[in-house]
Amino acid sequence: MKKIFIAILAVAVSAVSCLNLDEVAYSKMTADSYYENFSESDIPAALGTVYSDMRKLYAGGSPHTTGCWHYTNEEVGDIWITPKRGGAWYDAGIYFRLNQHQWEWDDNHVLNNWRQYYASINTCNRLMYEFRTAEVKDTVSLMAELKVARAFWYYNLCDMYGNVPLQTRYDVPEGYLPKTSPRQEIFDFVVSEIEDNLEHLATKAYGRWDQNAAKMLLAKCYLNAESWKVNVDGNAWDKVISLCDEIMTKGGYMLEPDYKASFVTNNENSKEIIMGIVNDEVYDEGMPWRLHLCTMHWKYYCHGNTVTQYWGGCCATPEFAMSYDPDDLRYEKSWFEGPLIDNTGAETGKPGTPLMCDPWDSRDAGKPLVHTKEVPIYLNENGEPDEVPTTGEGPGVRLQKYEIKQGALNRLSNDFVLFRLADVYFMKAEALYWKNGGAANKEVCDLINAVRERAFTNFTDDKKVTIGNLDDDRFLLEYGWEFCQEGHRRQQLIRFGQFLTKTWFLHDTPTNDPNRLLFPVPRQEMLANPELTQNPGYPTLEE
Repeated sequence: MKKIFIAILAVAVSAVSCLNLDEVAYSKMTADSYYENFSESDIPAALGTVYSDMRKLYAGGSPHTTGCWHYTNEEVGDIWITPKRGGAWYDAGIYFRLNQHQWEWDDNHVLNNWRQYYASINTCNRLMYEFRTAEVKDTVSLMAELKVARAFWYYNLCDMYGNVPLQTRYDVPEGYLPKTSPRQEIFDFVVSEIEDNLEHLATKAYGRWDQNAAKMLLAKCYLNAESWKVNVDGNAWDKVISLCDEIMTKGGYMLEPDYKASFVTNNENSKEIIMGIVNDEVYDEGMPWRLHLCTMHWKYYCHGNTVTQYWGGCCATPEFAMSYDPDDLRYEKSWFEGPLIDNTGAETGKPGTPLMCDPWDSRDAGKPLVHTKEVPIYLNENGEPDEVPTTGEGPGVRLQKYEIKQGALNRLSNDFVLFRLADVYFMKAEALYWKNGGAANKEVCDLINAVRERAFTNFTDDKKVTIGNLDDDRFLLEYGWEFCQEGHRRQQLIRFGQFLTKTWFLHDTPTNDPNRLLFPVPRQEMLANPELTQNPGYPTLEE
């Protein structure tokens, strides 16, 4: 199934997937001839570029430096960090600035997320324009899917940048420059686009914006509405609860008995995934997913018996790694702790030999290569930290929630899990929690425990959340233990009011600046469009 769907996406970029090549020469292909006799069965191919754009959320040649939704929204939080390791992983200080909430309007993570989102919006606008121009018949479901796909990108812009241009047409006059729209307008647009088109989407279609994925996106809009300071027509918490109930009772999904099942290499058949973004190591060379390269030490190839080698960067913050219950199975299924062993003999010539640091930093000389929960900061000859805090090659448990199979290449085949059923349970629980004045009740605890149960071999009473122990801090921990590495941490911290106040590894001073709840409009975008308005607290061209 995965390979078939990926193949469709690959050829769809050239808009030739539904053609009889014996009858229509490729060199003479036009939009009109492509859309002739267009039917509902052609929709997946026609929308190929829409779904290949979704990989921009997490994939690319070097998304950790160029910027992507996944890396940015985790790196600014309290779960993972990319520390400087010897002479590596500094990259002009971008990771340190993200961790410190000191990002700048010239940073790649600020610029490229913005550009990726608008490029994807432009894809949707272009396709809608082409369908209208070619007078394609029976396009209700096609247009609905495009509008919800576009709404998703505006949802991300609303979340990360707040006040942004709202551009819904492809055929704009030459020299046209869109003006900034307020966050409320963006929010209202996203909500209306989803609500107006929901019934026209496919009931269930893996890897596409079907009715369940759209309902979850809509529920996330309402769940974040209060922290975004936007007005909602009705009670936002009731809307979240209602949408979650629809998905839970009518969607046909189930919690996997094994937490890891949604993240294995061939996870496309998981009954828990609501919105998966399709990946394949064969077809994704142009937009590879390389999370495993960004975290594992470069010698992991002989420990894990893989084809690819690694870069060795991000890891868990010590506080989060130490926060797990010792019996929580999710820890070992999400993080790699312990020594690296040359299991193949490729590095040492003797299989089973413990590996040593290279070392890139002389302070690692003679040390065994072991990934630990602790991440000690090295001191210089004066007994002081380096100007940029530096650690060694080994410290920090590494990300392994997504399975790294034996023989893995430099790109993963695991589908990226954007939405899954466990999050629906948590969203409903959170809405009930806030509706109850920020206090737990039995229903809230039952929902979280329904997800938490599979994390323990023996789910005894002392492993359960209760009305007495579930407060804001514990709720955030529950979110972290279940959804670490999935790209949602920034949102979670903001909703619980801790993004600006909490401290963690190296982020030892609270931000205390509400302007940092949003990213700035990038300098290059403001230079290109003087109609844009900068978010409060960030530089402007006049300064």
